Amino acid sequence: MASPEHPLTARVFVNRVWRWHFGEGLVGTTENFGALGNRPTHPELLDWLADEFMANGWSIRALHKTILMSNTYQMASLHPDEARGQGQDPENQLLWKFR
Repeated sequence: MASPEHPLTARVFVNRVWRWHFGEGLVGTTENFGALGNRPTHPELLDWLADEFMANGWSIRALHKTILMSNTYQMASLHPDEARGQGQDPENQLLWKFR
């Protein structure tokens, strides 16, 4: 289950850590990655984070550091062009501000 050829375990774990920091996962249904679950909002990011997690020896500390040092985590919850963002992406699925 912890093989690079089978990254589902890493993707699920990364998604749960992301949800812990942001309040919502990259895959909204953190308990269901199957056919009945939601699609990832940012599949490339989820794959990249899972790859980094495995490459760093499944280090939870390194994963937290990667997420916490990201531009996305360091964004403000107030945006200078709030009306435009709300008009284009009211659910903030594109992560244009911090939730």
